[in-house]
Amino acid sequence: MDNTDQPSASGIRKSLISLCDKIAVVCHVIATIAIAVMLSLVIIQVVFRYVLNTPIGWTQEVSVFSLMLAVMSGMAVAFWRGEHFRVSIFVDSLPSVLAKVVNLASRLITITFLSVVVWFSYSLALRGIRQVSPTSGIPIGYVQFFLTGGCLVAAFLLTVKTLLGQETISDKNAVSAEPVS
Repeated sequence: MDNTDQPSASGIRKSLISLCDKIAVVCHVIATIAIAVMLSLVIIQVVFRYVLNTPIGWTQEVSVFSLMLAVMSGMAVAFWRGEHFRVSIFVDSLPSVLAKVVNLASRLITITFLSVVVWFSYSLALRGIRQVSPTSGIPIGYVQFFLTGGCLVAAFLLTVKTLLGQETISDKNAVSAEPVS
């Protein structure tokens, strides 16, 4: 077997980055749709409650569920793109080598935390399948899976990013955030 039969490390790296970029795009689309649903339901709720004087109870519940889905999906994208909220004033003042060590430790703690959340939220979601929300009738376990799935995807993307040793990874096809002025 010669070296041409095995993919190069660079090829595996590019494939892994491409896969994670695609996952980030899917999460971004899910978050966008969830926010659109949430905003639409809030507008419908306001119109029916204050204009038509006949409130629709389930719209509030489903809009909250949509917000949860948007947050969990957006979290995964933010971790992959390196655009999550972080306070770095302490790390920025450290020497370069020490800052890298602190950033690595921070990532490992975050991955561990996300993994613990996945572990416990999965069993909680399974127990919640039998419980339904009062007005929409949606099983609560399905909604709790938003937390499990979002943390699982975020942990995976952050792990890949850490293993590849990059701060921000993206190619031309990745989801991009425009700077806010």
